[in-house]
Amino acid sequence: MKVVLDIVYDGISPISADQVYELARRQLPRISLGTVYRNLNRLVAAGLISESKAGAIQCFFPHPYSNTHLECRLCGRLYSVPFDLSLHQVAKETGLSLDGYELRLKGVCKECATRCT
Repeated sequence: MKVVLDIVYDGISPISADQVYELARRQLPRISLGTVYRNLNRLVAAGLISESKAGAIQCFFPHPYSNTHLECRLCGRLYSVPFDLSLHQVAKETGLSLDGYELRLKGVCKECATRCT
């Protein structure tokens, strides 16, 4: 499970289970995709990583971490965006009981913007 956790935390953007699997196989050649999925799900349940979906692809990212992403409308990739929302402050101001958030921004990533110009 540590190998999977390290792979997610070493990434600079959300990573898919297939990408985790490919990277994990470099260290553990006999690891199965099912084992990777089980470990990812356990890490999510333990609150050590978070998950989000980009279309049909499930992506994972470090937690606690900015749970704000840009979804590129051209390539479909998710990018973590530095954004800090104080759930404590929002709860205090609204009277709501909050335990998390997910914010998805939509637009064009730097790579696609560069290719379009």
